[in-house]
Amino acid sequence: MFELIMDFLFPKFCVGCGEYGCDLCKKCFAEMPYSEQICPECGKESMMGWTHSGCKSSRGMDGLIVIYDHQDRVVQKAIEDIKFGFNRVMVREILKGFSFESGEKFDLLVPVPLHFYRENWRGFNQAEEIALAISGKMKVPVKRVLVRNKRTKQQSLLSNRKEREKNVKGVFEVDKEYKSILRGKKILLVDDVFTSGADMRECTKVLKRSGATVVWGLAMAH
Repeated sequence: MFELIMDFLFPKFCVGCGEYGCDLCKKCFAEMPYSEQICPECGKESMMGWTHSGCKSSRGMDGLIVIYDHQDRVVQKAIEDIKFGFNRVMVREILKGFSFESGEKFDLLVPVPLHFYRENWRGFNQAEEIALAISGKMKVPVKRVLVRNKRTKQQSLLSNRKEREKNVKGVFEVDKEYKSILRGKKILLVDDVFTSGADMRECTKVLKRSGATVVWGLAMAH
């Protein structure tokens, strides 16, 4: 009865075609295009998302998996519904049937953190919701290893890679609870959208300084 009342007061419509009764209909979900895989350091095409040998560095990302093409209108609307429509249920809708293979066995799933004020405003961290949605499938635990120690401008408001990298420089740190357990760990860093990749690369530096040996990224879209 409660669900019927909620559906009446807050009816659902597909973000793609407007069909009544769902957040994302089967047809629109099936038509969402997958992304080409890229090197997380230079942004150029890469087989299976591995970092190019010429782009590798001791504190750089080892690879990246991106799922959907963010240029697609439905993908954009679905992600906007999560971030600005506060629809955390949409995360699981988008990730239905998701499978992942990198050749690595990860120890931890680590969401890219939001600043406290932004997470409090939204009510959740969308990166953490993505990590939780895939944790059971991968049999890897989710840990809030990283914290964001400064409130910065939204990356989407900055026009180029250099500005975005400067905006996040020094803003992440390892939570003191996890500083002693990262040595030798293989980590999958999770975020919603990989645009310039500045956040993920900065997080990777922090994780590797604390002893992580492998850091891959996973993003819902690029």
